Amino acid sequence: MYEGDNSGPMMKFIQSAPSRSLLFMVTHDDGSARLKAGAKDAIEALGSKEIRNMKFRSSWVFLAAKGFELPSGIQREKINHSDNSRNRYAGWPAEIQIEGCIPKDLR
Repeated sequence: MYEGDNSGPMMKFIQSAPSRSLLFMVTHDDGSARLKAGAKDAIEALGSKEIRNMKFRSSWVFLAAKGFELPSGIQREKINHSDNSRNRYAGWPAEIQIEGCIPKDLR
């Protein structure tokens, strides 16, 4: 959603997600310009270390657990910045992935 301010609905969604929820967030193209401080604070509260490092056209992926801890071996977050010298899509970041298995029962 490029038009408008979606930070409020995003914060409301994060706050209203029930305890023991998995939240999966991704960006491609530009998630840096329109995300307000309150939304970034909410994402940081879930454990993000990269939300404030996004730049123009960064790709970012984040897996968060609300109300419980994920096992330590699960990759939770990754960021890829737009870089003409490294990216194969003329300044657009390549696809981004995190890998791992989330156990079915995390009680």
